[in-house]
Amino acid sequence: IIVGFGDINKTGYLDRLYVHKDYQRKAIASAICDKLEKAVQGKIIVHASITARPFFKKRGYEVIREQKVERKGIFLTNFIMEKNR
Repeated sequence: IIVGFGDINKTGYLDRLYVHKDYQRKAIASAICDKLEKAVQGKIIVHASITARPFFKKRGYEVIREQKVERKGIFLTNFIMEKNR
C-alpha cells in the first residue's frame, strides 16, 4: 500500500509531498523528505500550504514570501520557503 509520496527536481524544487490522512503523524513525511533532500545539492525551495508550513519550518526552511495562487477560481494562500544547506 502506498501511504505517501513526494518528488524533487534537480534544481532543488520539492513538490508534491503527501501522506494519506490515515497515516499522518507517523514520521512518514519526514522519512520521504529526508530522502528527497539528500538527492540534491544546494538550496531547496518548496511552495508550502498553510498546514504544511510548520512541518517545513521545523525542518529548517525559512519563509521567503507569502503568495496567493488561483486554482479553478479559488484563491489559496501558500508560502515560498527555502532551506539553505
